Formats: sequence, C-alpha cells, structure tokens
Amino acid sequence: MTTPIAHEVERRRGPRRRPRSFAESLAARLRAGTASTVGAAGDGETIAWPSPRWREDPLAFFRNVLGVEPWSRQEEIIDLAKNHRRVAVASGNKIGKSVTAVGLALWFYSSYEDARVIFSSTTSRQVDAILWRELRMVLYRSGRCVDCKRKDPLGTSIPRPCPHSAIIDGHVNDLARSGMRSNNFREIVGFTAREAEAVAGISGKNLFYIVDEASGVPDLIFEAIEGNRAGGARIIMFSNPTRNEGEFFEAFHTKADFYKTLSISSEENPNYQSRREIIPGLATHEWIEEKRQEWGEDNPWWKVRVLGQFATSEERKILSIHAIRQAEERWPDASDKGRLFIGLDPSGPGGLGDESVFCVRRNLKVLQLYAMRGLTEDAHLQHLLGILSVHRLPREEAPVLVLDREGSIGSRVFGLLRAYADTHEGEFVVVGVRSSDRASRERENYDRVRDELFANLHDWIVKSGGAIPEDTRLERELHAAEWIDQANGRRKATPKSELRKALGRSPDRADAVALSVWETADTRADSGDSPQETATEPDRYPRLDPYAGMETWRR
Repeated sequence: MTTPIAHEVERRRGPRRRPRSFAESLAARLRAGTASTVGAAGDGETIAWPSPRWREDPLAFFRNVLGVEPWSRQEEIIDLAKNHRRVAVASGNKIGKSVTAVGLALWFYSSYEDARVIFSSTTSRQVDAILWRELRMVLYRSGRCVDCKRKDPLGTSIPRPCPHSAIIDGHVNDLARSGMRSNNFREIVGFTAREAEAVAGISGKNLFYIVDEASGVPDLIFEAIEGNRAGGARIIMFSNPTRNEGEFFEAFHTKADFYKTLSISSEENPNYQSRREIIPGLATHEWIEEKRQEWGEDNPWWKVRVLGQFATSEERKILSIHAIRQAEERWPDASDKGRLFIGLDPSGPGGLGDESVFCVRRNLKVLQLYAMRGLTEDAHLQHLLGILSVHRLPREEAPVLVLDREGSIGSRVFGLLRAYADTHEGEFVVVGVRSSDRASRERENYDRVRDELFANLHDWIVKSGGAIPEDTRLERELHAAEWIDQANGRRKATPKSELRKALGRSPDRADAVALSVWETADTRADSGDSPQETATEPDRYPRLDPYAGMETWRR
C-alpha cells in the first residue's frame, strides 16, 4: 500500500523511465561527448549545449535556466527578439533593458549551433562595466529556476542546478572583448562603437548583434553589421531616444517597415505602479515623481529619460540631448591629465538666490562641480583655496581661475581674488571675463563674449570630446540655451534673463562649465606664462587664437 508521503515523492519524481538499451546509452554518451558541458535537464536526462529545448520558448529559458522572471514589457521584447531579425526598443531609464539584453544573449548562445553574439555600445564602460558585469552576475545566479528561488530565496537548501534547471556551459573572461566561449566554438563578445573593424570581422551562420545605447552608436557600426545581415544575422537595439538621426532614429521613422519597434515608459514598470520595490533596480516611484517636478512633463528630458520618446525641435539648441548624454558617457574614461582650470560663476551673500558654482577641469574632463549659496567675497576665496588643496598636484603649474566679473558681485570677487594672487605668486592665475563685452574672438559671427563662451563650450564638447559628470541641473541648463539668428548675421545665445524664466533659476552651473573651458593664448596648458589679465579686452589681446588649447584637449 502506498502511503501519502510516498505518493507525493513519486509524483515529484515524475513517471519512471524504462532502462536504456546499450545502443541508447552509447548514443547518449556520444551526444554528450560533442557537447561543451552537460547540466541537469530537470527530467532525469542530461542536456547537451547548444540545446534546441528553449529555442522556441526563450521566456522559459529566462525562468527555468536563468531564474529571471521578466515583467510584461520585458516579455514583449523577448518575444520580438525570437520572432524578428530586426528589433529596436526605445525606453525611459531603468526598465530592465540590461538584464533583458544579457538574457537574450545567453538564450541565443545556448540554443543555436555556432552561435556568435556580439554586444556593442558607445563606451567601454557601457560594454564592460554594465553589460558584461550584468552577464557575469546573471550566470552566477543562474541554475535555479524561478519557482525554486521563490521557495528558497537564500539558496541554502536547493542544489545548484535545481531539479528543473541547467548550468550554462562556457568559460567567461573578465572583459567583454575576451568574451565567453564554449569548446564547440560558440561565443559571446563585446566591442565599443569605436571598434567597427572588430564588429565587421565577425562572421558565422548564427549571428546576433545586441546594440545598447544605440542612439549614440555611429552609422559606421551599423554599416558593418549590415554586411553580415546578408547571411541572416539578427540585430536588436536598445536606447534612450536621445538623437533625432542615425540608425536607431530611422528604425522608428523611415525604416519602420523593416524593424519591429517598441517604446517603453519608465512609468509602466512594476515598481512605479505598485509604489514599492517589486523588481530591484527598476525605476522607483520616488525618482519618477521627483523628475516630474524637476523637469515638468513638457520638458525634452522627461520625454527621453522617462517616457522613452524622441525629443523634437532641437534644431536651434546649442547642445542637443544627444551631445550632453555623450559627454556624460565619456566622463569615466576621459583624460584628466593637464593643467588645472577652474571656472567660477559667483553670486551674492543673500543665501536664497543664485548659486556660486566652481567647475574644476583638467584637459577633456570636468572633474567636479561645487555649488553653494550665500557666499561673501571672502568666502569665495576660502572655498577656492579649499578646492585647490584637494585638486592641485605637487609642483604643478599654477592653476587658472576663469571667473565672470560681470556686475557688482563679480567685480568685487574678481578684485579680491586678483589681489590675493598678486601677493601669493604661483598660487593661481586669475582671468576675468565680462560676458556683456563685445565679442573678441569671432566678431563676425557673434555679438558678445557670452555668445562666444557658449560657442566655445559647444566646440569643446562636440568637436573635442569634452566630458561632464551626470548632473540633472547641469543637463537642463546646458540644453535650455538656443541660438538666435539676428538681422546682422551674427548668432546670439538665449539671454540669461530668458533662461532664468525658463529654468526658474539662473544657469549658474552651465556658466561655470563654459568659463572653465575658456582657454586663452596666455593660459594654454603648455604655457609657462601666467599673466593675470582679462582675456576679453580686444585692445590688450587683439590676436587671440579662437582655438587656443585645442591641441592640448585632443591629447
């Protein structure tokens, strides 16, 4: 008589299998011998990789092999990737695209013979520190299905792999370009958008390109991928829709007939909808509501980074969202070797109004922004000395301070700092800029020094590859400024009074960054001279080089 307990044991074991014949056992061993590794299949059999078992059901692969439970919009992405060879996904921030991209890579790698998966993105940080790190974490946590993880979240009693899962084969290297490889020639590798030749040099009968931050990836990469699509290669692109041109943009517009597209708002994710953390790492209710108040629902940053929609009407912007995002993405890897420059946009001691902002830069990298309110003239000096004590290197050339001496506050701060520099030789060099002065570098193109400051900032970011830290206030200020064409043929940046109305504050951080990159012929990073004079008086410097210091930035 079978007891209830014994019956339950038998039920969980499933139906008994008849003993294999010698021929069946030999065939199974031969199949296992050609596989890269063998893991538990969950039904009493072994599994040889690659396996067609989850080829038509990648969602089951996510749940049963990776132990990942996708939310509804992730399920849509997974389904599109299975059924279509060209897919583009535009999204807001933190919707789970990295784990989706990694899961699709592992699904393809585990399901197809001679599978080759190629990650690409804008920077090495995006490829190695985000995508490749995510892949290693997913593999580390895999081997227990979703149901077993729910029963035992700590994994103390359920073996790895669990009775329903399998361990994925292959050796994983530390860097994406070294990749993950099996001993039967399947692989997952990653390259940055700068390595078009590496992307183009990959071939095979089962290719899958996964392009992250695709808005910022140059068309040269997509041209290389297109060459392999003739052999049936697949591609899926993920990105915030930051740029209104390029392959990713065209996938939603002129090439919409050739791509399956999906747009996902951060507001759709379970964490926001439930107002609590359902899935770690997705955008929180608090963050989205904070950005709603900070940006406003009509703001382009809200549309791009929350709603996952393309921002339009950027033609007149001095710096587009795409240019600003690229500058932020370059920041971790940007060069910080070179002379120390500090841009200072001072404000008065009231404490409730504008900020005094110090922007610290070396070469192509803004190192840090220091913003504070209510500083007296003496307090500006003390904060400057404190910042120099942190950032100045021993025995290096005197740092250059470039400050806006416009108005009574700017004039007093400039006078105090210059007097200090005069009595403390080699401490720092002071350059005063009056933004309302007539243009001194390109008079035929701009009316005022302030217009030249913005034009110079644009060139430093877009042409020279300058890098800035992520700062939402700075982002808005940089993006708010537009070019105004005048009857005299000269360009004018949006007046500060209008920016103040649009932003609800003065663009102090953007101004400080613009000042920090305002190099003159006498304060070039390789110059030994340190004259403490204003760089904007045309009678003193009639032949200033408009591109002074650019060769230093390109080092």
